[in-house]
Amino acid sequence: MCGIAGYIGPKPADQVLIVALERLKYRGYDSAGMAVVNGELHLRRAAGKLKMLADQIDASPVDGHCGIAHTRWATHGPPTEANCHPHLANGGRFTGAVAVVHNGIIENHDHLRRELIEQGCIFQSETDTEVIPQLLATIYLGDSTAAGDPVATVRAALARLEGSFAIAAIFPDHPDRIIAARQGSPLIVGRSRIKDGRREMLLASDIPALLPHAHEMAILDDGVIVDIRSSGAVFGTFSGVPVDAPFKTIEVTADAVSKGRFDTFMEKEIAEQPEVLARLIESRLRGEALVEPDLGLDLAAVNHIVFLACGTSWHAALNGKRYLETLARVHVEVDISSEYRYRNPVASGGTLVVAISQSGETADTLAGVRLAKAKFIPVIGLVNVVTSTIAREAAGVMPLFAGPEIGVASTKAYTAQLTALYLFAAQAAKAKGLLSPEAERKLVTAVRKLPGQVESTLKNSESAVIEVADLFAAASDTVFLGRGGEHPTALEGALKLKEIAYVHASGYPAGEFKHGPIAQVTAKLPVICLCPRDQLREKMLSNIQEVKARAGRIIGVGQADDRELRDLADLVLPVARPDDELLQPILSILPLQRYAYHVAVRRKCDVDQPRNLAKSVTVE
Repeated sequence: MCGIAGYIGPKPADQVLIVALERLKYRGYDSAGMAVVNGELHLRRAAGKLKMLADQIDASPVDGHCGIAHTRWATHGPPTEANCHPHLANGGRFTGAVAVVHNGIIENHDHLRRELIEQGCIFQSETDTEVIPQLLATIYLGDSTAAGDPVATVRAALARLEGSFAIAAIFPDHPDRIIAARQGSPLIVGRSRIKDGRREMLLASDIPALLPHAHEMAILDDGVIVDIRSSGAVFGTFSGVPVDAPFKTIEVTADAVSKGRFDTFMEKEIAEQPEVLARLIESRLRGEALVEPDLGLDLAAVNHIVFLACGTSWHAALNGKRYLETLARVHVEVDISSEYRYRNPVASGGTLVVAISQSGETADTLAGVRLAKAKFIPVIGLVNVVTSTIAREAAGVMPLFAGPEIGVASTKAYTAQLTALYLFAAQAAKAKGLLSPEAERKLVTAVRKLPGQVESTLKNSESAVIEVADLFAAASDTVFLGRGGEHPTALEGALKLKEIAYVHASGYPAGEFKHGPIAQVTAKLPVICLCPRDQLREKMLSNIQEVKARAGRIIGVGQADDRELRDLADLVLPVARPDDELLQPILSILPLQRYAYHVAVRRKCDVDQPRNLAKSVTVE
């Protein structure tokens, strides 16, 4: 959560930083601000959407070539201008000595605040962040050996901070330096090609904010501080030991993080799913055979798998359990990361932890990874960002190849996770001798057809989705029902509607619905019933009958030629039927993604930036 950006170079810093914040606003958009050095610190801040800050800068530009910026997801204190970052030191001689932006949580901020007030600091916000510039100012202007030295000052302050954080600081009497540090929240340094003997240096929470200026990047590890200057960057540990942080070419292009011909990122990312799955599948197959993943472990020896995930990734993990138990006959647990890390899980021989995270930076999942490693359990990461912390700390990585996902509500990453988990289960089955050559050929044939089936489902379901959205956009509640592999689809469909359309929605296993929740059913309640032609179809039809008998409004999701489903449902959202029914949830979720999108548009909701949410949850 929260996005940090920094710039040193020949261009006006305010113009570079406002574009960087635009590329980071999926990380938080409650408020935004920037500080630029030009003799002194010039501060611009605004609550609300980024446009409020952009309008302020257009009306009152800042002349300077070094600055830091921030887009906020509120933790401590509401999204007001006073709580916007950057925060400045304030109080007597400390005023204006330093500006700071911060992502994370300072857990001992109350204690530090009381101490700093006694030293003459004046606090103007409710944030935990404000203790950082105040602390820096007391050290920088004090009588310790760190006084007057920006790097030594930051290093001394870090020794006093408890919690997780990424911070960046600028000092007005060092107008061409940004000092940044990381402990738990992501930070990367970017640099441009040398032109006329000079480079542009950048800092950001994520790669898109470096584009198009930087062509190389270096990733900060936990416990690393960096001194960024116009001449380059110097890395070291919090204790002062030099660190080699190699710069690597940035593979992402500016076009990949733009909307292109689409109105929203979510719309674009839904449409990209056939291409994403084709790319992922080709990476994992050779001809009619599966490619053994390089995970640094023997899958044949794995007899217990624990999935760690949050939100949408947790829904993918629920189907991953189904895939592995069906194909590889492996015992699987699915844990919500924030729960796993606060109990004492039992570790035994043959256990593998699989951490699932689109960003690879999800704080709770990363904490679970570290707990598992502390128990000597091997960990592999299923991530979309292969430079992420989880990818770097895991023993092996299964990349999603989904490309940048900017929309807060995950779409293409979810279907990529399902596909990757299916292929992982197949590879585990092959390693254990449970997948004959004939079965492998059939499985590969089925999965190769998937991108085309996704494309046809998106195309063929669109008119029905629009009709259903027109009918039920005003509904205040919606229920999603599914069985087997479609129970996670029901949960994910409900989550999408909650996330972007703010509709109260619940997903249930259809057989459980009669044990209490069926009391919700009225003639005004839309009930979306996932009923493809799978082994549980007859059971699902009986559950639909139970809803229909109570006058519920039924929207079916299934095959277009299923006459029984059409007779029971008010409307049907058609989906293709895969060769292997385990793949069906990848197709069934597609119209539900589109349905949430169209309902949100009709309710005039901001599809890409839903209220109270951020894309990457990097705080606990």
